[in-house]
Amino acid sequence: MIACAVALVLLMDASASILPAEWDLQREATAAAFQDPAVRAAIARDGGVAVTAIAFSDDSTTIVPWRHLREAADAEGFARELAAAPRGPVGGTDIGGALFAALAALAEAPCAAEQEIIDLATDGEAPEAPTHRARAYAEAQGVRINALGVGNPEAAQWLRENAITPGGFALTAASWEEFSRAIRRKLTLELAAR
Repeated sequence: MIACAVALVLLMDASASILPAEWDLQREATAAAFQDPAVRAAIARDGGVAVTAIAFSDDSTTIVPWRHLREAADAEGFARELAAAPRGPVGGTDIGGALFAALAALAEAPCAAEQEIIDLATDGEAPEAPTHRARAYAEAQGVRINALGVGNPEAAQWLRENAITPGGFALTAASWEEFSRAIRRKLTLELAAR
């Protein structure tokens, strides 16, 4: 198997608390982040980056399958796919189940990654016990979970306490309108800090 620097799973909140316009903002801002010069520069280093996107609610649905991004054209192609991707089922907020889905996806990554990262974005909280189980499994597998809490300032704190792994981080966006800046920063940190 070929090597890459990072295998990254984008976990995007598609639960019922996300209004259609907010889902569009989340999807389009995440796609646009892959066109950011700093993110593209990070992608081009050390064998590139493998990325997939999963929408989650009560269930998790892959909305863009694994892509190995090595250069700007690859990032542009992934951005176009993500911007056009469907939302997937709308339901509750099963963060634990979504994390387990992301871990399963990492086992199918198209390259042998130096780092495996789950990038979780959500505006909500979820039952703690399954979230803790998923976090413990990720930690045992050497997978880092980072998170971006949107809206409620307490969301990022809940994510720090219940979802992110040691060495991971949580950022906050005050609203979905501010999500674009936050996701660019988050991806730059995840992909450049290696």
